[in-house]
Amino acid sequence: MSIISSFLHTLRTRQKMKEEELDWQVYHMLLEDAERQAGVLAALLGCSLDDIQRSMKRLESAMLLECTPSGVRILSVPEMMLRCQARYDRNCPFSITGGVIRPRSGSWGEDD
Repeated sequence: MSIISSFLHTLRTRQKMKEEELDWQVYHMLLEDAERQAGVLAALLGCSLDDIQRSMKRLESAMLLECTPSGVRILSVPEMMLRCQARYDRNCPFSITGGVIRPRSGSWGEDD
């Protein structure tokens, strides 16, 4: 297989990439450099800007990163665990909204 054929095959394969594969590639590229712009990621991965933005939304929903007006921030493992607990543990005494930790209503004084 020639270099050009190999390149075109890789390009076509990336265009047909599953969402999960794109998400992991985006995540790992952001781990290397969280300041990479979505347009740069799209060019490097051979996909559209919309694909990258949807991927970043999925990664944020999966509690792996946080998208803010100032950029993207990769969450640490403890942050991921706390966000997961706040989202899914009904007995968790706090919630996290927009990066702010708040006590859940009725959670004060229940330890008595």
